[in-house]
Amino acid sequence: MDRTTRRPDAVALIAGLLSLLVAVLGITGSDLLTVVDLRWVLAGAAVLAGIAFLVASLRHARRQD
Repeated sequence: MDRTTRRPDAVALIAGLLSLLVAVLGITGSDLLTVVDLRWVLAGAAVLAGIAFLVASLRHARRQD
């Protein structure tokens, strides 16, 4: 039996979270533009991208040692 580690699919996770957000907004009857400010969404996406790049570079450096 091959015991390889399986990592979660990031695209499926993001799609699931977005679907959950749309469902909550649909149930509550809220408008997305009044709930979320686009500037904060872009700032949060930039922070998450930076963290992802940092983690990727640290993992790559660790494999080379």
